[in-house]
Amino acid sequence: MKKAVTSHAVPVHAGVARLHELRAAWDRAACRGFLLCALLFCLAIPPLEGLQQPNAMRTAETTLNAGIEAYQAGKLDQAIARVKEAYALAPRNPQVRLYLGLFLYEKTKDSLEAQRHMESVLEQFPSNTDLQLRLLDSYLRARNEAKSEALVQRLQARMAADGRFAFNVIYTLIHYGRFVAARRETEKISNTLQGEVLFIGGLIAVGSEEKTEAVNLLQAAGKHGFPPRNSPQMRTLADCYFRLGEFPLAARAYEAYIEHHPEPPPDLRFQLGLCYYSYGDFERALNQMLAVKQKAPETPEVNHQLGTILIELKRTDEARTCLEAELKMNPAFFKALTKLAYLEYLAGRDDACRKLLDKSLSLESGWFETHMVFGLLYNRLGDYQKAVESLEACIREEPEYPKAHFQLSWAYRRLGNEEKARQYQESFTRLQEAAVARAQKALGLVKQ
Repeated sequence: MKKAVTSHAVPVHAGVARLHELRAAWDRAACRGFLLCALLFCLAIPPLEGLQQPNAMRTAETTLNAGIEAYQAGKLDQAIARVKEAYALAPRNPQVRLYLGLFLYEKTKDSLEAQRHMESVLEQFPSNTDLQLRLLDSYLRARNEAKSEALVQRLQARMAADGRFAFNVIYTLIHYGRFVAARRETEKISNTLQGEVLFIGGLIAVGSEEKTEAVNLLQAAGKHGFPPRNSPQMRTLADCYFRLGEFPLAARAYEAYIEHHPEPPPDLRFQLGLCYYSYGDFERALNQMLAVKQKAPETPEVNHQLGTILIELKRTDEARTCLEAELKMNPAFFKALTKLAYLEYLAGRDDACRKLLDKSLSLESGWFETHMVFGLLYNRLGDYQKAVESLEACIREEPEYPKAHFQLSWAYRRLGNEEKARQYQESFTRLQEAAVARAQKALGLVKQ
């Protein structure tokens, strides 16, 4: 990934490529939607059929409603227990089997018992979105290709008439990596949902690691007004851009989501902070990481990221405190060891710097910053051949890291190799100018 570079510090490797599952945010929203659905059923539930005794009918109806009320109160286990009692009284009643299947699914999404109950009432509830989407999810979880394909075919008429429902079916397919099936169904959606179509195509391209196509499709979806700024899909969009390394686009999507969700989860703020850091917006990066630490102080790497940002802001004493706190939580965290080594280098304590670098290298030999700081140290000590070895190792891991090119130019010049020195000076200038241009564009300092 590309890094913002200043003349005084080694920037963080922000490639923590953590993309949340494509449909995780939608799942949370759907869970709340299901609660509303349950309430509607509770208010308009028809009389139970198939019971021989009026008293048993009334008892089963009362028990079912008690189960629904327990679910609405957040007591899922109690809700399941009550609906099972209703099922014992009315095993053939579709409403009872519907709720039992949905509640069991809510408890354990891999439940085959839930799947059987949902299957048994599919015909009786042809317009029940929760039932259809959860049953499809159940089949895909179980890797039952035949049943999932048959259900998608069965839902074709409704998908053709209800584009939003079709979108959710396709989203479910994407969530389980069924990109071929998702692409096929996407092509059938009406042009009235062009934004959603483009968005889905972008998600498929992300999953297929087609970066250029993904960015183009996701941006085109935005021009059609999708996703809405307050929707769960806006969080998904931000995570996709983050995964693609498009940090300015990711930051704008995270910001749009936060406008409508003023108390976002700490992981979202963490990602946003990394976005800001990547293009040199260090004050805003610091604010996000401080918010993460206040809300969730045990978040992995939050102290390391704070230390990294504070180094960029030349607040080295505070940076040291944060890095030491990170190592207290995780003594083997090589990145924090390297950052502390860099602070020792800045303070002129070469022996302490070397010891920390040796420890970091023993834990992870491929971390580019460790080789970078070794290169800085060897150049200062006049051991230019070792500096070249360390800096070339850095470039093997991060070919477009400008500062390593500059230090290599310096080392080769001291070794008398003017040709190599000139080559690395030129590559430094090219990479540095490109990094500055990207940062200025992201910060809005130049026209897009």
